[in-house]
Amino acid sequence: MALGANMHAKHFDEKMSEEKQRQKSFILYLLLLAAFLSVQFGHGSNIGVAVSLPGNSKAMNLALGCWVMLGVCIGLPFTPWACRTWGASTVCAVCLVIDLVAILLMTWPGITILQIYAIRFVVGFFEAPFLPYLQEWLAHYGKDTWNIWNSILHAMIPLGECLGYIVAQELVELGYSWQYAFVGQAAALSLFSIACCIYGGRKFLDLSYERPQVGIADKPGLSSPDKCQQDTDCDLSVVAETTDDQDDVEYPTKEKWAVFWVTNVSLAAQLGFMSGTKYVIRDYGRQRGFSVHLIIFTFSAIAFIAPGIGGSIAVFGSVIRPDKWSQHKKTLFFLACTSSVASGIAVLLPYTPTAAFWPALFACYAAAGGVYPAAQGIINIALTASRVVDASVYQMQCN
Repeated sequence: MALGANMHAKHFDEKMSEEKQRQKSFILYLLLLAAFLSVQFGHGSNIGVAVSLPGNSKAMNLALGCWVMLGVCIGLPFTPWACRTWGASTVCAVCLVIDLVAILLMTWPGITILQIYAIRFVVGFFEAPFLPYLQEWLAHYGKDTWNIWNSILHAMIPLGECLGYIVAQELVELGYSWQYAFVGQAAALSLFSIACCIYGGRKFLDLSYERPQVGIADKPGLSSPDKCQQDTDCDLSVVAETTDDQDDVEYPTKEKWAVFWVTNVSLAAQLGFMSGTKYVIRDYGRQRGFSVHLIIFTFSAIAFIAPGIGGSIAVFGSVIRPDKWSQHKKTLFFLACTSSVASGIAVLLPYTPTAAFWPALFACYAAAGGVYPAAQGIINIALTASRVVDASVYQMQCN
């Protein structure tokens, strides 16, 4: 009886320890979300500055928004090598410090447009490892709720950009300097980054420890190929990180490059449309007779709310499970349908009556919103669990 009691007490202690670890991971996840939101706020402020700066060359001002992406694209090829050499957490910590210095340079009095170009390039270059690191962190600490956590993480991109887009333009409209937007970004990013380091520590931020992986054929109840073939959604090539949780992310045993790139290009086209709209919507709305404030706030609300409605179908797993390779065919079918609907509405937007323009744009963004989480799930798992960082790098380069 004493032995049974000791075993029960040990099991209870282990369960409590796992629960505390899960709670700490969740709180750290919220802090990481806030820090990532601060990063995206700067990107939105960048676009807000681009459309607000006075000058004869509109193309020159609009080019401002491209320099961050150019820096990201050049920095991304170095990310996998740097993470393997020094560790993902170390690389991100160093890049974060340099990134904060570069952001603060945006507040330099009398800064010129060419200097802004250079600074935004540096910002993009050193922000390149952030999202790949977060994707790998989710694979470690958010595997039980990956579908929802990953979708919320990527929702910070439009949310942060919308906030920055509004704040930068409103500062200019009210007669203040747009540089205050970057002061706020640097302060918020510093605060939440320090909080992450203090609360998470090396134990929760260092991803050098790799969990063992086993094939689905080794899972209890799925050891026989005949049993697996009875399930039309099951695939013997699926890999999961553990053997006792049906909610874990499933990976293929081999890289599925064709599926990866087809999905990646589809997502890039969707993001290209949604990001490009930010640069032209102000002038386009004015041509249709809308005021600047109406354009800014209506478009920002649509860009944030509508994709969330469309993406919720993929996020909650009631229709598809993007984090399960055994269901990737269903996910791809959903992806094809929702992207086709969004494309059809986008083609008809120039011919839409003025009164119906904003509702049509809302419907277009809602349909396009279903693309992101569905495509993100396929992209994240298609190259196997060992290449999560590489998959995120290739995705960001394509986007």
